[in-house]
Amino acid sequence: MATILTRPLGGLWNEPQEVSYGREADLQQILADHPSLIPGVGEDAVACKELQSGAGPADLLVVDQAGGLTLVECKFAANRQVRREIIGQMFDYASAFWRMPLEEFEQRWLARAGKSLSDSVASANPDFASAVAANLAEGRFNIVLAVDAINSDLKRIVEYLNATSGPVTSVIAVEYKRLLTEHTEILMPTTYGEELAEAKAAASEWAQGRWTENECRMWMQDHDPVNLSKFDTLLEVARQHAIPFVASLKRAKGTPAGSLQVPLDNTGLAGHVYIYHYTGTSTSIELSFTNVPKVAVADMLHDRTRQFLNQLATIEEFQGAAATLSGLGWKRRPNVLLSELSSDSLRRLVGAVAGLRP
Repeated sequence: MATILTRPLGGLWNEPQEVSYGREADLQQILADHPSLIPGVGEDAVACKELQSGAGPADLLVVDQAGGLTLVECKFAANRQVRREIIGQMFDYASAFWRMPLEEFEQRWLARAGKSLSDSVASANPDFASAVAANLAEGRFNIVLAVDAINSDLKRIVEYLNATSGPVTSVIAVEYKRLLTEHTEILMPTTYGEELAEAKAAASEWAQGRWTENECRMWMQDHDPVNLSKFDTLLEVARQHAIPFVASLKRAKGTPAGSLQVPLDNTGLAGHVYIYHYTGTSTSIELSFTNVPKVAVADMLHDRTRQFLNQLATIEEFQGAAATLSGLGWKRRPNVLLSELSSDSLRRLVGAVAGLRP
């Protein structure tokens, strides 16, 4: 049964022809050039081909803006390895990267990619390197099996691995089917196992609960006491504007975080002012509107966003943030250290954010 139909304008519907890849390397190159085709990977992620793990070269290792790591292995369904060896191979690579020092990982990346990890990813997250190091140390990887066709054996293996592996590791399979019409080639991804992996991760995270506001304060008192009064000021002004503070989910050995969540319309669209705490460094404030569709910023929110940027630009410490949001289409998350902000700047920031509400 056809899963997709095409037609020239005014013509008849036709089922495109399914065609095979010439080599597994062809699929690998497509995903290297377009890593956003890989589930769970954002549009700003970067892929490195044949990164040496020590147990062998991984077809692709993808790093996203948050420091998340995704291992991808490309195989054809006709290859017997797709049922057995590919699974052992991927876990072999993951175990080789597990507990790898960040410096060694960066050296391997530089040797293969030709430029440093920070230059490759160019993350705006000040804790990017720490996040990559933590994921390596904890063995927190997304494992993706990229194939030209998903069979029942592969489905069974994916189900089993998600049911029996720990919460830090997810395993999914993606079928990248090639379809051909007279004038157009189509790539049609179909994912299997993503919901299983997400449900497993969500169950683990929600079981641990969220940090409370008081627990965040206690953590700051112990780890960043210099900025505790500014943290209190930020939350006090947020309460005055009826802006809720939502703390992060608890994770093993994790530090608390949270955000002031600002509704931008009546459908659930929201912007966030994140408060991040870092071990060994200062607490940071981040403005995040990366999930807001461009059309929303351009149309529905035009007057309010323009007013917000104008107000932000009048606060000396946030002038750079205003320029970043304005110049890069709200697709970056400017970050300012809490230690650099005055109480007055914090009050004016929250007032400007409150103006974004409908």
